[in-house]
Amino acid sequence: MTDAALPISVNDVIDGFTVVQVLGSGDAGNTFLVRRSIGAEEVVLKYCRPQSLEAEVLQQVSHPGVCQLVGRGGGTSSAYLLLSNYGQRTLQTCVEQGIAVRTLRDFILQISAALEALHAGGFAHGDLRPEHVLIAPNQQAVLIDLHCAYRWNDEFQAADYNAGSLAYLSPERICKTILGENLFHTSASDFYSLGVIIFQMLSGQLPFSDESPELLIQSHLNDPTPRLPSHLQAFQPLVEGLMRKDAAQRIASSSEIRELLNAVNDDSELDHRVIRNSAIDTQELSSLFADLRLRPDELEKRDKRLRRKRQRRIALQSTVAIIFSGSVLAGLFSFREELLPVVEEAAAAIGIIENPELTAAWREAQSLASDPNQGLGTIVAAYRRVIDIAPTFLQAGEALDATTAAWKQSISQAMTDNDLERAQARLQEAEAVFGANPELTVLSLRLQNRFRAERLLVSTQSLLRSSGLSDEASAAAAVQAFEEILRISPDHSAAAAGLTEISKHYGQLAAVAAQEGKVAEAIRLLQRATAARSDLREHDRVRLLISQATSIQSAVADLLVRAEAQIASGRLMAQGDDSAAQLLLQVLATDPDNERATQGLQQITATVMAQTQQMLNQGKIGRAQAMLDLAETEGLNATPIASMREVIDSEITRQRQIAVGLEQASVLFNQGFITAPEPNNAVALLRDVLQLDPDNEQADRQLRQCANRLAGVALQAREVDMFDQARKYLALALAIRPDVEQWKRWQDEW
Repeated sequence: MTDAALPISVNDVIDGFTVVQVLGSGDAGNTFLVRRSIGAEEVVLKYCRPQSLEAEVLQQVSHPGVCQLVGRGGGTSSAYLLLSNYGQRTLQTCVEQGIAVRTLRDFILQISAALEALHAGGFAHGDLRPEHVLIAPNQQAVLIDLHCAYRWNDEFQAADYNAGSLAYLSPERICKTILGENLFHTSASDFYSLGVIIFQMLSGQLPFSDESPELLIQSHLNDPTPRLPSHLQAFQPLVEGLMRKDAAQRIASSSEIRELLNAVNDDSELDHRVIRNSAIDTQELSSLFADLRLRPDELEKRDKRLRRKRQRRIALQSTVAIIFSGSVLAGLFSFREELLPVVEEAAAAIGIIENPELTAAWREAQSLASDPNQGLGTIVAAYRRVIDIAPTFLQAGEALDATTAAWKQSISQAMTDNDLERAQARLQEAEAVFGANPELTVLSLRLQNRFRAERLLVSTQSLLRSSGLSDEASAAAAVQAFEEILRISPDHSAAAAGLTEISKHYGQLAAVAAQEGKVAEAIRLLQRATAARSDLREHDRVRLLISQATSIQSAVADLLVRAEAQIASGRLMAQGDDSAAQLLLQVLATDPDNERATQGLQQITATVMAQTQQMLNQGKIGRAQAMLDLAETEGLNATPIASMREVIDSEITRQRQIAVGLEQASVLFNQGFITAPEPNNAVALLRDVLQLDPDNEQADRQLRQCANRLAGVALQAREVDMFDQARKYLALALAIRPDVEQWKRWQDEW
């Protein structure tokens, strides 16, 4: 596979995948956004260089900050990787659009944690630059494009590099890969690149940007680290530490980076600054420097005009307020919706509404919410802007809650309408905006089941077409599949029609057998018919034909005796037509009021449900589901089976919530969000996990780690005379682990 861009365009097919979008150009021109089928999840397909270690790296390293490998394919000369799709927003585009310093600080910590995970696996990224850091919808920084990765502890491997990334290359890699010096590889090289990135993001330019590659190499090897702008000097120690020429003295761990960023965090004014790398346009400059263009005499005249304007405004307010109030009261009830924007605008103009910015933001949010073409992210962001302006403005919070509930309801409605692609699109948008939460998890499970139902319908209809209705094994499998579809989607007309067709077919076969005097055969076929649909009126005629046969009583008695013998020996199900359940169902198909058969079937159902519950208690969910599948196949009472399935589904949901909570808590812990913000912090998530599973050892262990980290921070704060902070963090640690005697002594001493 070469580095040349492939002649592939949108809608072309690669090994069964349809190209949705060609991503980038050059090396990235061999990267495509693809999906297997309509409605399927989109993934990134990337062709590999023959010498690349990217696949090996992604197979061995699993971390939220490192791109996840979904699969592989292709031949020797055209091998490709399937990667998770994180969108196309890079760190560079984020800073160009403007981000808060505190957000950039979070991204730096996430990148450093991802690098440590790579290095722990024995690999280095090798080509770290802003365009190789994606910002996922959940605000997680993700490292991509590991085509230049190398084993940092292998002195014999030639570490590849792309000439386009020379601006980020560390001195030791320049010496080894370009100048040919015999040096050991080091994982610290990636942290040098991170230092270059931080400088570039903060200042808007690279630290060394000579046009000539030779001069650029000399700058990396010899020039000191440039200074950041004065208002960003709090970051200077971090940048200098990361860009030290000597790799042995360089900052090369996330703990060191976090320690230096804590100093930046103490600067509250800097923490709320916004960094933006794109150029300021003419209109912004004009507004910014308008006052500087005025002479002193012009400034004095302007101030006089403003004073006179304020005086007229005060006089006007007194007169207009009375008229305005009467007009509002008189017209609001008749023309509320039409007058509301006018009223708000007038009130803001004369000062009755104290915050015109709030009025404008609220009106924009309502306008966006009423526009059916707007996405959830846009609407939620608008309401959140209102809340940021006025946190006590209750209407915004209520509207946000109503929007969230309505969006979730629309997902359910789309599933009810069988518009699964629309439901999936809306669910993905909700997850991108709100992250994982129990309600969305339940909706996701429901949607997965609906997609499964559609796939099951297609395969079942294909089976019946190829085998025919008279093939009893295929018909039995089809009955089970149709019933599973109806369990997932009770209003599924195609599945209901399939059951009716099978029931009528076997009812007709049973009638023919009864007319020919084949009573046992007629009873067996009628049971097949009632297993599909027991409520069809056509079956009454078949029962009458069977009951008129002279041998009916002996046939029924024989079935009951055989069934009771099977119950006594424990062969309740899965014995074909000779299982106890099947024998009793044959009796009930012919004689629905047979008391012995009814009681026997109730006994079997109760035993099967008890066995299923025991498997579930032992954590054997797969075996419990298989038992219920078998019970459905045998035709046992649907009501207790449905109830037990709800219990199993609840357990699956609980376990998924536990797994998601543990994973998110681990990520938040690594990012430093231990007890704040509410409710998205590690401690809160771990406590939620323990509510779901009080004996969860992993959650308990992670909680202890959180408490230890807080106690350690408290001790460090105490050592540098930050007494209030020390007491605060110690109290947080004790709130998690109140039984630690040493911490109690510290609390008494402090």
